[in-house]
Amino acid sequence: MALFQPTSLAAARVSMAQAAILVAITFIPVPSGWTRTQRLLTSASSNQPNRAEGDHHATGYYEGLIGGEGQGGRGELTLKLMGKPNGWMRFNDAGVARHMNHDFLQFELVPRMDSILFDQPFVTNSHGMHSPEVAVEKPAKTFRVALLGSSMDMGWGVKCEDTYANQLQTWLNAHAAHRGFASDRRFEVLNFAVAAYSPLQRLESFRRKARAFKPDLVIFSSTLLDVRLTEIHLCDMFRTKSDPTYDFLRELIARAGIDQSDQYVNPKGDLVYKERIKAKLAPYYWELYDSTVGALAAECRSSGIPMLMIVIPRVGKDNDQAVRAEPVARLKAIAGRYGLPIFDISDTFDELDPAVLEIAAWDDHPNALGHHRLFLALSHHLVTDQDRYQLLFPGRKAAAEASLPQDLP
Repeated sequence: MALFQPTSLAAARVSMAQAAILVAITFIPVPSGWTRTQRLLTSASSNQPNRAEGDHHATGYYEGLIGGEGQGGRGELTLKLMGKPNGWMRFNDAGVARHMNHDFLQFELVPRMDSILFDQPFVTNSHGMHSPEVAVEKPAKTFRVALLGSSMDMGWGVKCEDTYANQLQTWLNAHAAHRGFASDRRFEVLNFAVAAYSPLQRLESFRRKARAFKPDLVIFSSTLLDVRLTEIHLCDMFRTKSDPTYDFLRELIARAGIDQSDQYVNPKGDLVYKERIKAKLAPYYWELYDSTVGALAAECRSSGIPMLMIVIPRVGKDNDQAVRAEPVARLKAIAGRYGLPIFDISDTFDELDPAVLEIAAWDDHPNALGHHRLFLALSHHLVTDQDRYQLLFPGRKAAAEASLPQDLP
């Protein structure tokens, strides 16, 4: 057996000490008036975690958040170390989502839900959207926007009325009246986003659900955590023995060398060789992202539906421009490959105190103010992009950036 080198042993001792301190401070009450920055100063280490470490912990957080079958200890421990309060409830334990046995989509929001999620009312319409009620058949003179995304877009921890999607709908209708379209065009923004949905699940959600509503624009929301959400989704797909559904995914799984022996699930429902599967898939995630966006773009194009990509940030996690530069560049390259416009609003929370924008010090989802910031960023892009503005408001000229007010455009 190989022995630890001195540097490795020292690093291990430091890591163990930091972990011990972190566990200890988890149970120290924090004065309510402190800012998030002050709270973080009490952490075990002055060193900021690198991107891989941050996303690794985020994976554990989202695994705990989903709380699927066969998941337990590690996600729960991660949440406890992050300061999860007693009585906190997982997404699926809250009863707002339902598992789908052996199904590629894995889970979906329960229709007609009226519940509480993270101390906020959580209501879904008859189609299982965190959106106002809407008919499948599109009314005359109605322009529909279908939003595909994950928890940030769904509105984790905020009321339906406060989500950036709902604010966008309200503004589009107000702006239509301002530009003389009040009697000719009405807007509906349909929020198909579901917490922890990977890009593949967003694609599947479009095929199964959103397309039936005949949207006039599809917005595909990307986050810098999407690779990790893909990892969680694929491991759950193997764990539940769900069909991969897409030929490009089957081909990629074969090239990665994942066989039946890797997919062994024990009687407790655990994917025994999950880490082996993750290691085999790791080199292919961005290729898979590319294929997923390409498939959605093709679906939209064949249906005559314009598609737009956006890049949104997590509060306090994506405010380092140097760190986010590579994934954002990859997303822009993917969009360019399929001729898709992309709005990068990943700088929306830069230079702002996360304490005023996040729903909790240990949870990087945006609160109502954070959603308002996302709405402002997206709407400003829409009114300054001539092609998108013409799509929304035919015959009208987009605004110059310099002429926009600081609040609603």
